[in-house]
Amino acid sequence: MREPAVMFRLPAHVLSNVEALARRLDISVNIVAKLIVTREIMHIPAILEEHDRQLGNMHKFLRELAFRNEEFLAEKGGHIAAAETIITKLDEVMVALDSIRDAAFVRPSTYIADLIRKHDERPIQKSLPV
Repeated sequence: MREPAVMFRLPAHVLSNVEALARRLDISVNIVAKLIVTREIMHIPAILEEHDRQLGNMHKFLRELAFRNEEFLAEKGGHIAAAETIITKLDEVMVALDSIRDAAFVRPSTYIADLIRKHDERPIQKSLPV
């Protein structure tokens, strides 16, 4: 099954530069845009690693908060309904944090290497104008 297209608008001056680059490389504007986006995405793992660390810290804080909540309620007694509500909400937030961390995991791609290989395997090679 074909993957869905990703659409975005470019300002006219940027689009004209992308079109000029596409003509120079003899490839489509879509491929140039995809390469640029893919290249920028390659910088994201370092950012995501820091975000993952911060989300891990939040998760740890929420767990400690839940433990303190249980200790407090054990000492004071009663308020079971309030405790259950707080624990349920904390569980929901921790599940959401775990989902964000799972979704942010970067999966490696060979798209750029494949594109370069296809270009290099063309029967006729022509140099790019300088």
